[in-house]
Amino acid sequence: MMFFVLLLEMADLFVNIVQYVQNEVAFALIAQSMLLYLPKCVSWALPIATLFSVSYTLGTMYANNELIVVFGSGISLASFVTPLLLLSLALSFGFFAFDDNVVIPSIAAKKALTKSMLKTGEPVGSADVTILGENRRVVWSIRYYDRKNLMMTGVTLVERDSDGHFISRVNAQSAVWTGELWRFTGVRRFFWKDGDLSDSSYGTWEDAVFAEPPESFKGGGKPVDEMRIADAASHVAFLERAGLPRAAQTAEYYRRYAFALTPLIVTLLSASIVGRFKKNVLLMSLLISLIGATLYYVAQMVSMLLAKNESIAPAAGAFAPLVIFVVLIAVFYKARPA
Repeated sequence: MMFFVLLLEMADLFVNIVQYVQNEVAFALIAQSMLLYLPKCVSWALPIATLFSVSYTLGTMYANNELIVVFGSGISLASFVTPLLLLSLALSFGFFAFDDNVVIPSIAAKKALTKSMLKTGEPVGSADVTILGENRRVVWSIRYYDRKNLMMTGVTLVERDSDGHFISRVNAQSAVWTGELWRFTGVRRFFWKDGDLSDSSYGTWEDAVFAEPPESFKGGGKPVDEMRIADAASHVAFLERAGLPRAAQTAEYYRRYAFALTPLIVTLLSASIVGRFKKNVLLMSLLISLIGATLYYVAQMVSMLLAKNESIAPAAGAFAPLVIFVVLIAVFYKARPA
């Protein structure tokens, strides 16, 4: 595990080392940045370290014929690896708590420190910005906000009365600040008319109700994966209550739970391939385990992309790879030679 942590720390250092030198950053600040990055490196390294440790241990025992004694005594592979599975399950719970209580705050502090050291300033834009208007009657959901040009794209607005009841909804492809209000383009507006819900489309459209100043959007756009789990749950619940698009945020929220189970998945994967090779046992066990883990990560990336594009449900995007691999591992285990 220390090897993978060191590898990740060195990668981060070498990516920024030229900028550190150009900005004459003190060694103490660089060391502080690396220290703040350490929890994130541990978080990334734990699953792969678990994979290699289990594969190496079981592969070595099989290569040295030590497992023959175990199986000859009537102990099945499932019973033999049960302590490893329980340990992996405990690691998964600890991994989740560690990520929520240590990794999230430390990585936020590292980003702030890096921004200060490299003098990068504020980013030009923000993605997935959601705010309440000044009078708390208009909910703004923006896919991307350009601070420099005062433009926004992928805009959804929900207007409510003082009791929180729906008045209107505006979907717009983009909007630009005129100096007094926002001018929207590619607009479709839903509203009540004579007790019925009606809709209208406009090429360009503007209304004094939607004159939220650009400064209101400056602090928005914090990704769900940078929030504590309780804050992320509150944010997703708010989007649901407001009737705003929430597929990407909900999928990322569920992924936090699914990703925490990665140590358990890689342990199951490593255990399922024990005894499948007659030559180069240790090398092949490590190789196949690594390939399987890579496929798991790729499957998770693809499913999350589909979930964020609303092609599949958010829960499916987060948990489908986990369920699929558990089924495949079970089939792989049942098909192993006696």
